[in-house]
Amino acid sequence: MSKKQVICILLLTVALLASGCISKDGTKLSISGNDSELNISLPEQSEGNWCPVGSQVQIKNPTTGNALNMTITGTEEFENKTLCRAIIETGGKENTTRYEYMWSQDKNTTIWTKYGEDGNISIRYIYVDGKKTIIDGAGRTFNFGIKA
Repeated sequence: MSKKQVICILLLTVALLASGCISKDGTKLSISGNDSELNISLPEQSEGNWCPVGSQVQIKNPTTGNALNMTITGTEEFENKTLCRAIIETGGKENTTRYEYMWSQDKNTTIWTKYGEDGNISIRYIYVDGKKTIIDGAGRTFNFGIKA
């Protein structure tokens, strides 16, 4: 499965979670193909819950053992907005890369953070109302897309 397909599946899953299109009883879904397995687990959720804590998505290549796992862990405050927070881990047993993805309910704020093997921030991308900021692991900041 290509990286574009994986990203599309993750974004579709997040969109379904945010829109409330999943049943209130919770859902478990597994799909297997020639080179991948997709497992989705969504806990019971109340109506209007745009950030269902405990929801999980796993995409795995059974041949190589490489997998991408995403788990929604809760909410976090950022610049007076409440963001939903997910942890994403990808790779195999010996080499795992960890990301954090946060988004606001109105989707006007998103933050992607990649962590290095040492657990420190490798790079962070912040999008807030049209303003984009990239912060590298050394703390250098690059701003662009600032609205006038």
